[in-house]
Amino acid sequence: MTTQEICGTPLSVYIASSFKHKHGVRLLNRELRAMSCRVLDWTEKAVPPPGLTATERRIWMDTDRDGGQVYTFCKNACLTADMLIYYGASGQDAGVEVGLAAGAGLPVLGIRGPLEAPGLMLHGAVTHWADGVEEALEIVGGVVRHAASALESLESEPDAVVLRLCEKLKRFR
Repeated sequence: MTTQEICGTPLSVYIASSFKHKHGVRLLNRELRAMSCRVLDWTEKAVPPPGLTATERRIWMDTDRDGGQVYTFCKNACLTADMLIYYGASGQDAGVEVGLAAGAGLPVLGIRGPLEAPGLMLHGAVTHWADGVEEALEIVGGVVRHAASALESLESEPDAVVLRLCEKLKRFR
């Protein structure tokens, strides 16, 4: 992709998180959209059929009985988004998503859960850890500013975290 093609395109973001954080992820999605981000939203896909018991919903979520569509969407999002945000504390599926994104070279911004102590692999796969949603949104705002100008004027960025994420994004794109 050329610099001209990148310029003006919104930053695409995927949020890796547990289904138990669905409401928080939706709120974060809303804030990201307000910043002109394009959100690859798994919460719209992960909707079990009506009438299932709690146990049946869990089985549906764990096995993707909808023809693998949720898995395929999430896997592709982890490999093609401009940035992945880990919203913790989350389980093994979110950890795999972080691994896919990190392996593809995407910048990964982690938001620690309130009592979370990420293990070695999750800790190392995340480009930067934020202590809360507010801090993460400020960081994403900085990346969005640079993405809108085709990641050209990075030398003037005073925030080392924003700079590191932008440089990683530039390499990925």
